[in-house]
Amino acid sequence: MKKMIIVRDQFGHGIAAVNFAKAFGVKGVIIPKKDNKEDFEAEASKIFDILSFFSGELETVSFENREKAEAEGWDVIADLKAGTLPDEVWKKFAASQLIPQFTEGLPEYKGMAQGSVLFIPQKLVSDGECGVTAAQQSINPQVFSFLKEVNVPLVLGQHFHKINDLSAVQNLAKDFNLYVPGMTENSEVFGIRGVAHEKYYNMYKALGASVGIAGTHTWILLTMFPDTPQIILYNKKGVEHWDAIAEAYRKNGKKITAIGFDEETNLAELAETIEEAL
Repeated sequence: MKKMIIVRDQFGHGIAAVNFAKAFGVKGVIIPKKDNKEDFEAEASKIFDILSFFSGELETVSFENREKAEAEGWDVIADLKAGTLPDEVWKKFAASQLIPQFTEGLPEYKGMAQGSVLFIPQKLVSDGECGVTAAQQSINPQVFSFLKEVNVPLVLGQHFHKINDLSAVQNLAKDFNLYVPGMTENSEVFGIRGVAHEKYYNMYKALGASVGIAGTHTWILLTMFPDTPQIILYNKKGVEHWDAIAEAYRKNGKKITAIGFDEETNLAELAETIEEAL
């Protein structure tokens, strides 16, 4: 086992890397993929500021020592993206849980019903490093039409551009009677993308379940709130082995279900499968 787990970013995979470090009992070390000292230090500082909420054991290295640290570390996310990460590692991952380093002063979501279901029908932005585009990872929201008949409050967990996507989000909120973080309170969290994860801690804490496309929210729930039931929808052509991840959590007593789809999937049958899993 390597001496440390390499952390490359502050998004979902960065959170996963931090949890891998805790699961394997090693340090999480931030090593951005930047070729000059100024950019490296700026990116490392940004990542630390965001992910230090999840762990008190996270460290940075100097630009001069980055190659030595890389040689001693395990870039577990690179293995995941390459499709070479053994499924067995998820057993330890699922047995680990990240603890917030602080919770005071974070936004309260007083207008959100306790026990709401996080709803993520689409993915508007993707780095494309998992083998599928944002469009390929998305599903027509009407697949979830059955949720309109279920007496459960829904919360939109989808990242969106607060200006360019505003009308689409407003229409979706009206169609599904959604609570949208930042729309009626806590305006600073509106849009989700670019907002520090910690700002949504109390929102995640109040959830009763989550259903929708895999993303950063999935990793936050798995690592900080593993007892929250999840239905994780994923494109079968992606590199992440969501079935193995879900199975590892189920063996650990958690209610995590993974449902794959692709362009050949019958959407009516998919809707039925999702509804039955709820």
